[in-house]
Amino acid sequence: MSKPDEMAAAEVFAAILDPTQRGDLYSHYHRLRDLAPVHADETLLGRRAWIVTRFADADRVLRDPDLHSDTSAIELFDTGASGRTFYEVMRKLLLYLDPPDHDRIRGLVTKAFTPRAVDARRPRIQAEVDRLLDRVEDAGKAELVADFGYPLPIAVICEMMGIPDSDRATFLAWAHDFARRGDVSAVTDEVIERGEIASAGFRDYFLDLARSRRRNLGDDLISALVEVEDETGRLSDEEVVSTCVILLQAGHETTADLISMAIRGLLLHPDQLALLRAEPARMAAAADEFIRWDTSVQISQRVGAHAVEVGGRTIPAGDVCVVMNGAANRDPERFPDPDRLDVERETTGHLGFGMGRHFCLGASLARAEIATAVGTFLARFPRFDFGEEPVFRPSLFLRGLARLPIHLG
Repeated sequence: MSKPDEMAAAEVFAAILDPTQRGDLYSHYHRLRDLAPVHADETLLGRRAWIVTRFADADRVLRDPDLHSDTSAIELFDTGASGRTFYEVMRKLLLYLDPPDHDRIRGLVTKAFTPRAVDARRPRIQAEVDRLLDRVEDAGKAELVADFGYPLPIAVICEMMGIPDSDRATFLAWAHDFARRGDVSAVTDEVIERGEIASAGFRDYFLDLARSRRRNLGDDLISALVEVEDETGRLSDEEVVSTCVILLQAGHETTADLISMAIRGLLLHPDQLALLRAEPARMAAAADEFIRWDTSVQISQRVGAHAVEVGGRTIPAGDVCVVMNGAANRDPERFPDPDRLDVERETTGHLGFGMGRHFCLGASLARAEIATAVGTFLARFPRFDFGEEPVFRPSLFLRGLARLPIHLG
């Protein structure tokens, strides 16, 4: 790449990193993909990383068995003694484990987190959707992030884990503070302090619950986790705790984002809104198009012990490949007219759930929640529109709306 192209790519990537540009994110992705689909950058991680924006290249990186999760990325969360509890919880999460530990734990968890388990919870998902929308209907207006998108997934995952209703408000607060602590672009002393409280709360609560379930199994996900076994043995208490934390966060934050962004997408594409109203049976398949069109997990990181060729560039051993999932999902070479939300589109293989060994464990649950939430919302409210301009959170790693005010009727 020539010097002028390198400078232009750096300018475009700076715009991508600018938290005030979240509404224009995809236009910047298109420019970067055309200009420099694989290029080196040191601003995102504070060390050299290779930014990957084309679908074919991203898919190749995420499927490569010789590339694994960038476990050194955990150091981004190390803020010293004041944030030690959060850091220690994070470093034990499945996301930051290397094989063989990663593959062993994932294999055990997968046995407990099956589509059958999700299907058994569908009536509870529907009941929680109905409860939240009853409140919205009574008010005649909604701020969909706070009133619907955010509380729904936390209620569902807490119910699956067997956490009583009386503790869910506490979990909602912990989940919020834990997620904000994980946004390395917005860490303050207050964020660190609240993150420590949330981390210690999760750790102690799940440890007590895991030990209780070992003594007296129930019909919940934590019971399944403590009971599951293979030839290597069972999950330790610490592994159950770390698995519960990542399932709670992954099953909550991202799904909350996707529900709100799906409804925003339909308001921006009234023809697709009309189609889903006329043919509600399409909703189950439409969930994947919502995720492709505006995904929550925008970045995946992989690193290898050997040099790899990606998009005509040689990535040296030990350098990080940063896959921009959102850019890949809007690549016109893979998805024609990619900026258009099209619920009739074939979306097989989109990167909203990742790919390869790190494919999202909660994909079936997320699809069920999104389809139920959006489908029921459309059925309950024949007319709705933006109340005010939606507001995006500043985070790039986890894209989502901070506010989505909606007028009903």
